[in-house]
Amino acid sequence: MHPATSVAGRFAEPVTAWEGVLQSVGVEELHGEGVLIEATATPPGMGSFVLPGLGSELRRELEGADRLATLGAMIADRPSGRVLGRERTLLRYDLDRRDGDRLIRAVRAMGELLFAAGAEEVLTGIPTAPRVRTLSELDETLAHVGPRRLHLSAYHPTGTVSAGADAQRFPADPEGRLRGVHGVLIADGAVLPGCPEVNPQLSIMAAALAVAEGHVRG
Repeated sequence: MHPATSVAGRFAEPVTAWEGVLQSVGVEELHGEGVLIEATATPPGMGSFVLPGLGSELRRELEGADRLATLGAMIADRPSGRVLGRERTLLRYDLDRRDGDRLIRAVRAMGELLFAAGAEEVLTGIPTAPRVRTLSELDETLAHVGPRRLHLSAYHPTGTVSAGADAQRFPADPEGRLRGVHGVLIADGAVLPGCPEVNPQLSIMAAALAVAEGHVRG
């Protein structure tokens, strides 16, 4: 999957970020490290999780949402999840340490970008330091927190019934047929052998088409 985190920058002038394209800009400078940064211009109600406070305090923050610009970063993880159980399904996911370090790196990069764009403060989503006003203050904050303190989310789960030739490693065969069960085809994101470093929508569509066409021909 793609573990992800977000930060927001508060600007002196309105930016009204939710008008226009939802994900209008991507930053690929850190793509070599497996980090993709995107503008995530959601409406205030959808992007409020990065804002500090509850109740009336959160409401005051939302009243100034037109001055906020939100960035999100996602990483292609080192596979760390397992699907367990025969009668009851148990999902377990432990964030790999390398991936946690990359999320911290991503928060730093997003903060640097927002300050360079003129943000007066950056909302980090970190409970112990929800606001920072300089890049050095952000560096000091990140030096004392781990990924467990970040506001994390995850997207694009794949590979839980991945396809491949090795029956010991892949629950589905190369044609997407579930091994040991007659008539079951895997044709969604579960069939991919791993998670691409970008949104896997087109990969899923291509795999589903290949599985369906192979079944029809068979």
